[in-house]
Amino acid sequence: MNFDVNFKGNEVEVRVRKLAEHFPQLEWDSLYTMMTYIHTTHEVYNEMSGKLSEHNLSVGKMKILMPLFAYRKALTPSELAVYSGVTRSTMTSVIDGLERDGYIKRASLNDRRMTAIHLTEKGVEHINTVVPMYASFVSNLMQDFTEEDHKIFVGLLHKLRTGLERFKDS
Repeated sequence: MNFDVNFKGNEVEVRVRKLAEHFPQLEWDSLYTMMTYIHTTHEVYNEMSGKLSEHNLSVGKMKILMPLFAYRKALTPSELAVYSGVTRSTMTSVIDGLERDGYIKRASLNDRRMTAIHLTEKGVEHINTVVPMYASFVSNLMQDFTEEDHKIFVGLLHKLRTGLERFKDS
């Protein structure tokens, strides 16, 4: 496979070639592809985190605010944990921070044994400010993708997800 991905001096290729010198049994294509993916996603995450921090948010906080905004109803911490893919303990600390910032509030559900998380008006206003910035970031990031590129990329990510599930099951 001929790779001409241009990372700062193609550092990913250099790293993988160095590993291959020590481990000739490594499958070059898979390792190079995965290392390129990890390197890129790390950079995207860092840029996104930086942009969100300018608005007193983090990726974790956005994972809580977005479903509350999208569904326009109170959700339990358990529902938010499932939606955002984090543990309940992580959820508690993120909720505490969002509540301190005034973006959400806790209230009891009908049976008073369960807590519901509500988006405050301040939270709605903040999301209305941040989402256009976030959408612009994503659009700019992916402006070179064609419609076909998007379909292929999503298909490849689904294949990667299938491989991850197979790995988890073994």
